[in-house]
This record gives sequence, structure tokens and C-alpha cells, in this order.
Amino acid sequence: MNYIRKFALLCGWLLIAVIVFSTLSPIALRPKTGHPDLERFAAFFLAGLAVAVAYPTRANIAAVSFVIGACVLEAAQLFVPGRDAHIHDAFIKALGGLFGVMAAALFERFATHPKILR
Repeated sequence: MNYIRKFALLCGWLLIAVIVFSTLSPIALRPKTGHPDLERFAAFFLAGLAVAVAYPTRANIAAVSFVIGACVLEAAQLFVPGRDAHIHDAFIKALGGLFGVMAAALFERFATHPKILR
């Protein structure tokens, strides 16, 4: 495994840990940097990108995992006082994860098959 994949592996799992903490912590501890939908999408996009770079042969599993994970995390908010779950939020999170995985998969394909670009 090269250094880029190792770094992506570290970043991916760190981002997933931050996402889980941010999603299931009290609302006062949730980081706020801008529009909530943009934050959700960006966090899942970056995590999906990093995971798919770390595990390039497992992009399909990563994509399914991000969709299921987004739904499970959103539903888990029902058990956290002061938090609420919305289908819209789960959709934005899942979409971010999927786009991140797709971006990494496309990059991997073009990087390993340069003739595609010609």
C-alpha cells in the first residue's frame, strides 16, 4: 500500500469518526461552519473520497456503506435528546458519500488507464 492510500485510510476513518461524533453528540457540540446541508454533503463527500482512495477495489462496498451509514446515523438521532432526524438530511449525507466515492473511482480509472483521456 503506497503512502497516498495509507494517508487516505487515516483521513477516511478520522472523518468517519468526526461525522459519527457530530451526528450523535448534543446539538451544542455540533460544529457549525456554514449552511448545514453544505456541511453534511462536504463531510460525507470527503469521507467517501478518502475511503474510496484507500480501498480502490471496494468502491461498490464503500458506496453502499455510505448510503446505509447515512440512514442509520440519521435514525440514531431519534435517541439523542435535542436532536431530530430528517429524511432530507439522510439524503444529503448519502449523496455526498456517493459523489465522493464516484469521484475517487473516476480518478482511479483515469489514472490507471490514461488512454481513456485521448
